[in-house]
Amino acid sequence: MPEQKNVVVAVRCRPMNSREKQRGAQVLVSMDKQQTTLQQPALDEAAAASTTGSKRSGGRRHRSYNFDYSYWTAGSSSDPRYASQETVFNDIGQAVLGHALSGYHCCVFAYGQTGSGKSYTMMGGSGRDAGLIPRISQQLFARIGSECQQDKRLSFRVEVSYLEIYNERVRDLLNPLSSESLRVREHPSLGPYVEDLTKAAVSTYSEMLAHMIQGNKARTVAATNMNATSSRSHAVFTVVVTRRTADPDNDDQATERVSRISLVDLAGSERANSTMATGVRLKEGARINQSLAALGKVISALADQQKKLSLDQNGSSSQQQQQNARFVPYRDSVLTWLLKDSLGGNSRTFMIATISPADHSETLSTLRYADRAKHIVNVATVNEDATVKMVRQLKEEIAELRRRLAEAVPAEPGFGASTGSGHELEEQLAADEKLVAELNQSWEEKLHRTQTLQQEREQALQALGIAVDMNRQGLGVGLHAPRDIPHLVNLNEDPLMSECLVYNIKPGTTVVGCHSDEAESGADIQLGGDVAPRHCFFDYDLDTGVLTVHPVADNLV
Repeated sequence: MPEQKNVVVAVRCRPMNSREKQRGAQVLVSMDKQQTTLQQPALDEAAAASTTGSKRSGGRRHRSYNFDYSYWTAGSSSDPRYASQETVFNDIGQAVLGHALSGYHCCVFAYGQTGSGKSYTMMGGSGRDAGLIPRISQQLFARIGSECQQDKRLSFRVEVSYLEIYNERVRDLLNPLSSESLRVREHPSLGPYVEDLTKAAVSTYSEMLAHMIQGNKARTVAATNMNATSSRSHAVFTVVVTRRTADPDNDDQATERVSRISLVDLAGSERANSTMATGVRLKEGARINQSLAALGKVISALADQQKKLSLDQNGSSSQQQQQNARFVPYRDSVLTWLLKDSLGGNSRTFMIATISPADHSETLSTLRYADRAKHIVNVATVNEDATVKMVRQLKEEIAELRRRLAEAVPAEPGFGASTGSGHELEEQLAADEKLVAELNQSWEEKLHRTQTLQQEREQALQALGIAVDMNRQGLGVGLHAPRDIPHLVNLNEDPLMSECLVYNIKPGTTVVGCHSDEAESGADIQLGGDVAPRHCFFDYDLDTGVLTVHPVADNLV
């Protein structure tokens, strides 16, 4: 039976960073249980009082908001109010797992200013600093194992996909061979989905973690004045859990519940005068702000929709208000289009708003954003036998499309094609047949396809002279070139960025220098920084295995 539930909203305040400490910023945020209070800076209060003669005229001195959870992480870990990564997981992660294993779709997304702790909350680090995504993934398999032991009729299948939305284009993070942006389509039964997105079948947490690590390495990040490792894209890690219960009277029949867990790490909102971004970084920031603004419009429209529906029940709303309440601009952005079911649809949704303790304007904007989101009401239903029902509907639609294509007349309303042109009918028919083939794949075929994809990924990296080492727990231990080939690797103050670039030294002479059109001959290995056009060269004797470096002129090597 459908259940109406409001979006669960949590606010988390990060510690002050070094930049805020250097400028002597004051803590403006305080939390007490579920209440979050933002205090106006002292300078702003004095200016408002001197201008208007009242501290309340230029804006309230304190603004208080009530949320489902208020996490204080700005103080010492010994503070009784301190909320660790485990605390956030126990409140939100455990609830997500409970709903997902019961057959509900779930979504968790983090929103906030750049550098406010979104990626730390969602992905985190290692050990005790692990975020929601790895903790949910690990506990998912622990809960699956426990339930299977209690009921031998149960079996589970888990699939994962990982995508990023960069400059309003969708990229598959699990397929290194795919360089083109993927197409977002919408189906009457499936809703919005990404065509040709890789869905990897996994059976253990280590396999899921391996895909997660490799996807994180492919994600677009860059340094700005506000954040040294700023996410330049929105990332969506999706876990599809199929719970199958065998019929005790008939082994060939079973009931299935399919739930989807969408874990969204949004890129942070940013201001150009604060990040000092130029060129490509400035365009990326504009795209990020554009998609977040579209998300804000959707949240505002859904919140207003609930208010107008309440007025309509009381008989106090006009016809114009009822028409406006029905329109939600989901298609203004790829992000909002993909999150359509999570916002106002069939999902249990959790929002984590991350804030800075010292930035008044950005924190106020985030708190207002979160305050609107808590008014959204989702209608969640248990998704039972979704695949069987979907395959049947798709087959009926394929039969209708083939009939319409043969007759060359427009399709009836309710089917995928909106017009009757032969080309569009053929395109819709091909898309539906692809979906049916994908849904009808056996579990063994999906496992084989995932193993083949893993081999292709490793072969693609080996073609570049790189091999990914995995230990038995599935943890990435770095990128290494083949042992029998001499090579150069990069070093970086960030351990995660070290050994990510490998330059193989070929037999014979290998020239090292910077990129320059004025050089007599281009360098084989081109480096940036204070490097001459012809800095040095290597002599590698393949027969003896002797490698000699020769500096050019007085260059240091």
